Amino acid sequence: MPAKKSPKSKDPMKDKSSAIRRVIKRMPTANVNEVVAAVKDEFGHRVNSDRILMVKTKRNMVATRNQTNMQWEKGHPVGAAQWIEAIKIAQQLLKLTGSVDNAMALLNALDTKD
Repeated sequence: MPAKKSPKSKDPMKDKSSAIRRVIKRMPTANVNEVVAAVKDEFGHRVNSDRILMVKTKRNMVATRNQTNMQWEKGHPVGAAQWIEAIKIAQQLLKLTGSVDNAMALLNALDTKD
């Protein structure tokens, strides 16, 4: 069985990464040394700069992934999950129209209205 996913909002008094995330959220432009000092003052954790950089990197990865997923709204799928969703939608269109020719005619009719 896969491991259970823990909630993101852990107690910052017990969890160093959660404390770092809270400080970074409050002070997004702070440098590493300022974050280290703030985590020490507020939560009492001793953290090194590598851990802070790791948390920032993961946060940036999530932000980048969210921006990439937004491109589906702009008209083209990005990533395997979105292509799979597009294929399933195309299959539904084929089932509803009965044939590829009918589906193409419907799509062409929709395309010429714009």
